[in-house]
Amino acid sequence: MRAQLKAGVIGLGILGIQHMRYLAERPEVDVAAVADIRAEKAEAAAASIGAQAYSDYGQMLREHRLDLVAVATPDPLHRDPVMAAIAAGVPNIMLEKPLATTWDDAQAIADAAEKARTRIFINFANRGSPLDQATYYVIQRGLLGEIVYGEVHLDDNIVVPTQMWGARSREWAAGSSTAHFLLSHVSDFLRWVLAPADVTEVYAITQRRVLGVTPDLYDAFLTFSSGAKFRIKAEWIRHMDGLVEFKLRFSGAEGELTYIKRPGFGEEEGWRANVGSRLTTEDLLAHHQHLLALGVNVRAFVHRPSPTAGELEPVMHFHA
Repeated sequence: MRAQLKAGVIGLGILGIQHMRYLAERPEVDVAAVADIRAEKAEAAAASIGAQAYSDYGQMLREHRLDLVAVATPDPLHRDPVMAAIAAGVPNIMLEKPLATTWDDAQAIADAAEKARTRIFINFANRGSPLDQATYYVIQRGLLGEIVYGEVHLDDNIVVPTQMWGARSREWAAGSSTAHFLLSHVSDFLRWVLAPADVTEVYAITQRRVLGVTPDLYDAFLTFSSGAKFRIKAEWIRHMDGLVEFKLRFSGAEGELTYIKRPGFGEEEGWRANVGSRLTTEDLLAHHQHLLALGVNVRAFVHRPSPTAGELEPVMHFHA
């Protein structure tokens, strides 16, 4: 095995540039080449890290024997660069979510990867933060009891499908939707924290009254094999102050967790777990130590509801 992994990046938008910079900072990775259909974009990005620039990813794949390729093209444009990388013998591909926006594209990629024994990693970027890890820990350790219900909304400002990609925004949004662009994050997160439970039933509504070329929103109910039910909603037509709003709530038989990842108007970013009385202060301190051992050192309050007083008394405080 070579001392360094030789890497390439295809697609140099917001996320592609992030992947390029991250990989370039890793001593075990040599970012040899980058590609984007905008030649000037590719040249500027390549110059910033000392890589070779291409406007044709096919040429890049022919001229470099790569160990890793990161693909960050728009949602509907995943199939061709991934298939080209597989055909070129690239053993590891990191692909931005979703895998594809059509069943045919997804199946073609899966079949080609299996035949070539290529490893494809889909990047779902909502598992790695300390609060993501804290959410996983609290639910998996049963600190809320059985999870029975929850609500998640992940919304984008209307400028995302109409302006984010400049003149190409309408075309690219038409090939995607909030189900692909937003709810893929939500479903991945829920399947992760609720494992081994998985989705068994989906009921959803949608409409096309504003954007026309793509659904304005999806509002869905998911039923999990554990019996838990979640309402998940994603809009692309919000005229809100920020770019993104993301809020999750988990109702357990013995507690509740609220996680505001991207706050909206009048909200603040935060995380709070209200747990039942069966957990002693010693139990909570032990869980705090487990979280610290996992590298999760976050500021959060764990409360026990006090129905007689009508107020919440803090029983434990995690300090950042």
